[in-house]
Amino acid sequence: MTRSVARVHLWSAAFVVIAGCMIGAGCSDLPSGPADTSEMLVRGVTLADWSTTGYDSPSSVASIQRFAGMGVNLVTILVTVYQTDVNASEIRIDPRRTPSDISVANAALRVKAQNPPMRVGLKFHIDVDDGSWRGNIAPSDPAQWFDQYEEYIVGWARQAEGLGVEHFVVATELAGTLEHESRWRDVIQEVRKVYSGAVIYAASWDEAPKVPFWDALDFVGVNFYAPVSNRTQTNRIDILAAWQPWLSRLRLLHKQAGRKILLTEVGYRSIDGAGMHPYDFDRDAAVDYEEQADLYWGALEAVGKSIWVEGVYLWNWLADSEGFDASKDYTPEGKLAEAELVGSWGG
Repeated sequence: MTRSVARVHLWSAAFVVIAGCMIGAGCSDLPSGPADTSEMLVRGVTLADWSTTGYDSPSSVASIQRFAGMGVNLVTILVTVYQTDVNASEIRIDPRRTPSDISVANAALRVKAQNPPMRVGLKFHIDVDDGSWRGNIAPSDPAQWFDQYEEYIVGWARQAEGLGVEHFVVATELAGTLEHESRWRDVIQEVRKVYSGAVIYAASWDEAPKVPFWDALDFVGVNFYAPVSNRTQTNRIDILAAWQPWLSRLRLLHKQAGRKILLTEVGYRSIDGAGMHPYDFDRDAAVDYEEQADLYWGALEAVGKSIWVEGVYLWNWLADSEGFDASKDYTPEGKLAEAELVGSWGG
């Protein structure tokens, strides 16, 4: 059966289920099995921390061990630096909030030491002190900003090479700097001089079509937080249906860029209506573990059989969650969503 015919049969079955629900036959036939991710080459989780030594915490060590049993094959470690406001031209390491080189290296080596061993990625963010979104960063002195960023990221690229890191996300969601295309190409070129793995840029889902330098990278990185629901109570068929127009856009982007798509962030909070605004990290709503699990299922089912999608980094798994109420957070740890990942990824 060809892929297109299989999709027709899938949606024919879906409409039968929906029709049955509408006439009162019940929705017991909604998809409940694991998402099919047989074509997915990257089954990734982003290990996230915003402290100096959080990647050395007991919970971080235990999480890395846990990943190996979940079917994860790539762990992406987050590193964040800071600037005071969106127009600042100075980038700085925060001694309280930026992970130390040693802590990151320790985590990378633990990932590779697991049985089975997993691959390692490094993903770099710039956060703004006043809470502004990094996508609005537009430095008043672009030359100074890029000089500092290049020095910083090339230094990390050297370390990544020494650690055997396979994926290097050179920057994340910096839409306000895209007009400086030549400087970004310079940064990428300098990284490649010292690093031999895959070099990636992680664009926001609405920024990705505007990135002018995809040809200089190995994958089209997309942080996918597009809405896949329009109500607080939804089901798996609705979620999968809502993914279809986004899949068409992602496939067009793949064709235009000539690179496979890598979803460098996909995540949903465990709250009611999480699929309506996946990017909203502080909206208050009731805890809903089932909806989060359904949304993770929908994401993996939607992209898992697309040969033009390299895979996903799920956002996120907290390295050090001690003292933090994760009941409404993106992390799937200890929730129904974790069971979805294990079922889909063969853990």
